[in-house]
Amino acid sequence: MASKVIKLPLIKKSSLSRPMIVALVEASARQTHGIPFGPADIKGSFSFLIERGLVVLEQVNHQNEQQYIWRVTPEAITILTKLGIAKSA
Repeated sequence: MASKVIKLPLIKKSSLSRPMIVALVEASARQTHGIPFGPADIKGSFSFLIERGLVVLEQVNHQNEQQYIWRVTPEAITILTKLGIAKSA
């Protein structure tokens, strides 16, 4: 299954707000459990996570069909790990 990450222009790199951390934790938990997620599923600051490149839209080919899925980036997992919220892989 080949994949292609769709990168959007990054906006800012300041520290994350509490709502952004909550949204990132929720997205990360859904990803870990194999539950698809998107802006409608995550309350709060999902768009800010996209703008910062912490959540990306990935194009995957599955059974000769292109699909798009949201992914939490390794950078986001590193941030959560440094905050003591997630375990490193």
